[in-house]
Order: sequence, then structure tokens, then C-alpha cells
Amino acid sequence: MSTLMSGDTRDRTMQQENAIDRTLWTPGDVFCQDARCEYALIVLNRPIHWDHDRLLRMWRQARVTVTVDGGTHRWTKYLEKQGIDLLSNEHRQYVPDLITGDMDSCSPEMIGRLRAAGSTVVETPDQSHTDYTKALQQVAQYAKSAGNINLAEIYVLAETSGRFDHIIGNINTLYKSDKLVGDVKVIQVASNSLTWMLKPGLHEIRVPRVLTRQQSWCGLLPFGCPVSRISTTGLKWNLHDATMQFGGLVSTSNTYSSSKVTVNTDTPVIWTMGIEPFQETPNQVPVFTCY
Repeated sequence: MSTLMSGDTRDRTMQQENAIDRTLWTPGDVFCQDARCEYALIVLNRPIHWDHDRLLRMWRQARVTVTVDGGTHRWTKYLEKQGIDLLSNEHRQYVPDLITGDMDSCSPEMIGRLRAAGSTVVETPDQSHTDYTKALQQVAQYAKSAGNINLAEIYVLAETSGRFDHIIGNINTLYKSDKLVGDVKVIQVASNSLTWMLKPGLHEIRVPRVLTRQQSWCGLLPFGCPVSRISTTGLKWNLHDATMQFGGLVSTSNTYSSSKVTVNTDTPVIWTMGIEPFQETPNQVPVFTCY
């Protein structure tokens, strides 16, 4: 692990000066019984390795639900394993609001059946962008056209296993997200982690206590270009006016000294955090509501 030791008064002053621009992240909210904000849930064409009760609740609480190309088949097969017939009247809540993508990995028959069941289908054949990138554009347009949807967050099911170029492509989409959905937060959800981009400025991350108790891992990764100045509090190994870049310092295999983490950065940087305890304790949902 490469990282720096704890910060000092200069870090605290730097954060106090920017407190008005603080961005609050509460990554445990989506796993709670009651969502605290309006969010969209997107299913990409990636394996789904989630405890079904929790994922089904996430889907039901979402304001907008989306399957992307082959993700439509993934979602249907996932439901079948839970004994859920997507097209039966009693399970219509699991029909996606929106289906999008270039449709090269989803059968016309399936698309037709879901359209008849109520899904809005938008084909996006442009090959200069990934289906994930195009899906964010379409979600923003869908919410705007609906008129009464005010999305605060978008959660994207994106397992981190498999092809490395796909993993990096997904990270690249995070860097584009502000151009696609504005200030809406985009968080990638894998069965073992959450990953998102921190824009320049001060961020506060409320870490669920189950993760601090079990010393779950977290990291800060400077994709694309060096981060010339970054400081943190609440980590076991804090950064203090650090410069981060590949080939130099990166912060991996870090963990928590507090349930409140702050990150102050002058450059976009990727935050990633392990959530394995969420899978290991499926019957202890209330524990995730406490920060």
C-alpha cells in the first residue's frame, strides 16, 4: 500500500475554507428499508451477484428502473432464479421503466414483450459511446420528460470482474457523468464494492458503521491525470496535501478510523470502498442505517 500519514492544522483550515462547497455522500442509504432520495437503478450487461431480497428492494424503491441491452436478459434470468415471472401481472413492478442500448445483445422478442408490458424502449445505435454512457443520457431525458422526477442519485449495477477494458470503460463514463446528468451522483455498484468519482472540492462520506467496525477496505485512485493536492480525514492512513499519480503515490488497501471521512481534492479522483459485509449480513439491514 502506498499512502501518507495523518494531516495537520493546514488540512483542517483547507477544509473549513471550502465547507460551503461540501458534497455529502451517504452510500449506505440505497441498502436501507426506506430510500432518502429519488434515485434511478441501471442494470448493465454484467453478471448479477446480489442477495435477492436486497436487490429487489433497491429496484422497488427506485424512481426510475433501467436495463441496458443485454442487461435486460440478465435481469430477466436473475428474476427467474428467484421464482419471479417478469411478465406475470403480480410481478409487473419488476418490468423496467426504460430499456436502452444498441440492442445487439437483446432479442427483439424480449424487447417486444417488455414494450407491451409498459417499458419505454429507446434504441441508441451510436457506436462512438458505450451503452452505459448512452444509458445515462437517456435516464436524464426520461426523468426530465416525466416532469415529476427529481433524481439525486443513479446507481449502476456493474460488477468489477471480467474484461479489464470494460472496467476501465465504466470508469471513463464516471468521468463523463457531469456532462451527461449534471449534478446527479452516479455510483457504480458491484457485489463487493461501491465506486464513484469525487469532483474537485470538499466531500464528506458517511461510512456505515458495519464497515468501520469490520475495517473494510477503501481507496482513492487518480485516473487520467495527477492529483496535485489532496487531503483526507477519517482514514487509517490519511493524505496530507499529497500529490497522487500512477507511477507515484496512490492510496489503496486503506481503511477507516472514523465513520465520517472527508476528502478535499483539486482534481477529479475515484473513490472506491468495499461492501462485503452487506452481503455477509443479509438479515441485518437496519445496521446500514446508522452512521
